[in-house]
Formats: sequence, structure tokens, C-alpha cells
Amino acid sequence: MKVSRYLAVNEQAVTNVRLHWVVLARVILETVAGLVAVLAIAIYSATHGGGGKVLVTLLWWMALAAVVRLAWRVLDWDRTRLLITTSRLVRVSGIISTKVQSIPMSKITDLSYTMDPNGRLLGYGAFVLETEGDHKSDLEKLAHIPRPDRFYLLFCDSIFGSSPEPATDEF
Repeated sequence: MKVSRYLAVNEQAVTNVRLHWVVLARVILETVAGLVAVLAIAIYSATHGGGGKVLVTLLWWMALAAVVRLAWRVLDWDRTRLLITTSRLVRVSGIISTKVQSIPMSKITDLSYTMDPNGRLLGYGAFVLETEGDHKSDLEKLAHIPRPDRFYLLFCDSIFGSSPEPATDEF
């Protein structure tokens, strides 16, 4: 995806990330399980001389629909990007029609992220942004962000001008 089309004149891209592949895990497992089940039923029906040809044909059509659904989700995952620029957080998504959402870095007042046990194991996290004002945005909660430690530091660098320094004790 060409991200330069979403940049303003004096803006530079800091990082461009795709959501973690784990967002596809469920649909992949469902599709594989469905294909295995249809294949098993088709083999059983063929070897036992069952008259369920209409049922098996219907099941194969359902399996095809599951594969098309998987392809659609993979394409949507590939087209969804988070872009940190020098002045904004931008999310671009959509296959047929493109949706672009953004929050100016100057409006972000707090940033935090969490990694559940699966996220720690597989390398993704969920971010929560607090912004000025009473409005709510879809960008205030970002789930399944890969390499959250790196993303956090890049995000902080864009918000605060430099990566956070460790606190020093004065006692």
C-alpha cells in the first residue's frame, strides 16, 4: 500500500504497520475445519455408496463460501494499516471503499498498552489512547498491534518529540 497519498505536505511517515496475523487465526481454523469435515463426509459418502450426492454438493458449495470468506478477510487484513506520522496517527482500511481515520498527535494526552498472555507469547498488544475533548474515536482502542514495545516507543517519539527517558530517583 502506498502510504504517501495519506501524508500532508510537511508530514513524514514514522512507521507503517499491519495488524498482527493472529486476527486471522480464527477464520483460518474455521475454514480448515470446515474443509476437513466436508472432505471426510465426501469420502465417507463415496466409499459407502450413499445417495447423498446433493448433500455433498451443497457441502462443497458451503466450503467454497468459507474459502471466499477467508480470502476476503486476508485481503482486508492486508489492506488495513496503521500509520504513525510526525503529526498524526492514521488508520487506513477497506477493500472496495477506503476508510481513512486520523487523530492529531497534539490531541493525545495519554498512551498505554497491555499484553495478555497470548500477546506476550505471540508478540502483539492492545493500545488505549486518551484524547482531549468528549468525543470518542475508533482509534482510541487499537488491538492486535505487532511488536508493541517498538510501536510504543515510536508513538511516544512522535507525541513527545523523543523517546521517554527513564526516571531518576533524587533520594
